[in-house]
Amino acid sequence: MFSFPDLKKDTERTRIIIFATDNAVSGTEAVSLDEACSLCKQYNINLYAYCPTVQMNMYTSKDKIEAYKKSVEQTAKGKFYTGDISQMASSIVEEIKETKTSLLKTSKKTRITDHPEIFVVSTIILFFILIIIEKRIKL
Repeated sequence: MFSFPDLKKDTERTRIIIFATDNAVSGTEAVSLDEACSLCKQYNINLYAYCPTVQMNMYTSKDKIEAYKKSVEQTAKGKFYTGDISQMASSIVEEIKETKTSLLKTSKKTRITDHPEIFVVSTIILFFILIIIEKRIKL
């Protein structure tokens, strides 16, 4: 989330995050689900979330799905999906098309330009100066 450009300044820009989980906890949480949802709401980020059904995944329970859904829908005012992932993907794509993303007329581009020619030309000139000095001194 914090790699979005101008997150705090440009509040009009459309930003979207998709959460997906199998509910298997691996390691220590950097941010809890509720904290992540609160941050999405605070920075006006559109949140979409997916969780497999109980039948699809051994780590999922009805309680976990309900807690996940509650955090996403109530805390972040996001959209929650469970079940068929292909149907979820097409639904999210359709909803994203309906957001303000289609109104963007420009996009920011970062360009990194390197100018090695200055270094190369300088090195060649210094090399020739060194050769001339070496011939005059006759080392």
